[in-house]
Amino acid sequence: MDLAQKTVKRQASFCNAITFSNRPIALYEQVRLKITKKQCCWSGALRLGFTSKDPSRINPDNLPKYACPDLVSQSGFWAKALPEEFANEGNVIAFWVDKKGRVFYRINESSPMLFFSGVRIAEPLWALIDVYGLTRGVQLLGKLANNNPCKQTLQTKNLCSRCSQTLISP
Repeated sequence: MDLAQKTVKRQASFCNAITFSNRPIALYEQVRLKITKKQCCWSGALRLGFTSKDPSRINPDNLPKYACPDLVSQSGFWAKALPEEFANEGNVIAFWVDKKGRVFYRINESSPMLFFSGVRIAEPLWALIDVYGLTRGVQLLGKLANNNPCKQTLQTKNLCSRCSQTLISP
């Protein structure tokens, strides 16, 4: 995480960068990210989704290297890979879940696209972001639709959930 605590950047390899929101995400609340760094020579891209598992209760040592397929094979985790053609530096990705458990995304304010379905919405959901493959860095954009700052933090596999690492909107 950078010193300003606004971006997460994968340090090595193409994996081991699973990140979560620090608070539950409301239905229809858009989680917005900007891709800040792309790296050539890998395949695959950012994995996005949700979990019903409270990240503060997940032992980072028990997280697998990959959200897909390893983490999503466990109960309470749902994620999918962003198509590689959308993993470009500067792109803003928004994703959200609706009341039917469908996850949608959009790129740079494009029309929403159905990403996947089957998310159980009966329990609180946290955002799941795997900085993977071609995607090396992301910045959480904390503006909600009503332009109120979203004081949201990200926790990564390599950071203690008790650390006060915060990504706050500009």
